Amino acid sequence: MLNSELLKFGAVNLENLTVIHLDGDFDSVLNLLQGQVTSDCTQLSEQFGQISSLCDEKGYVMCNFEIILDKNKWLIIIEESSKDIFLDEISKYLPFYKVSVKLLDMNIIGFIRNKDEKILADEHIIFQSDKALLSLVIRKDKKIKSDLDLIDWVFNRKFLGDHQINFNEKGKYRPHELGQHITRVSFKKGCFKGQEIIARMEYLGKLKKETRLIVYSNKEEVSKFTIIGKTYRYKDKFFSSCLGNINSFL
Repeated sequence: MLNSELLKFGAVNLENLTVIHLDGDFDSVLNLLQGQVTSDCTQLSEQFGQISSLCDEKGYVMCNFEIILDKNKWLIIIEESSKDIFLDEISKYLPFYKVSVKLLDMNIIGFIRNKDEKILADEHIIFQSDKALLSLVIRKDKKIKSDLDLIDWVFNRKFLGDHQINFNEKGKYRPHELGQHITRVSFKKGCFKGQEIIARMEYLGKLKKETRLIVYSNKEEVSKFTIIGKTYRYKDKFFSSCLGNINSFL
């Protein structure tokens, strides 16, 4: 089954996400993030955000999130269940950069669009492929009328190869195991936490395990894999991000 066959397009209210504002001088926040997160924040703009991660010193992923610039404010968009992981990690470095954190009460709207579709003025593209783009709008006003459900948003991210961890999986997997070395890691930026080990895996290691989306009817079909994140059921099918030896997918 091709992933593109299951893509759905439209808008959804993302009530499971929260907004963290990193408040401080623009360049101070940039320098703080550059030394911590896996993506290259110098490539951010008002229109183009990023999917990113925090890793520990050994290169294991602690949490996943999005980074956007909204009216020149640095915002972290993260699942409510994982926000404390991010805050605990980043708070260690805040005093050195004179940056503070604030939780904002905002509505987060996700859009799944055809790649060439026109976007709104306040829309932030966070992920693109040859099949679709994902974007976010952050607003104080009321929610929109959704075309889609949250499950559609989650499905689409898996279909497009963005496999995220849950809060209870922090520190268990490195980016290469999850495919995040392709989607969430920049190897052109300077050092960040865990960078030395992650770079060694990129340039000197041989990838033995990877994560792929598997659509199945019986859980025995994925018994040889490790399930990453949450498994979703839609109609008579299960949808799971599955980690296993590369040869296991053949």
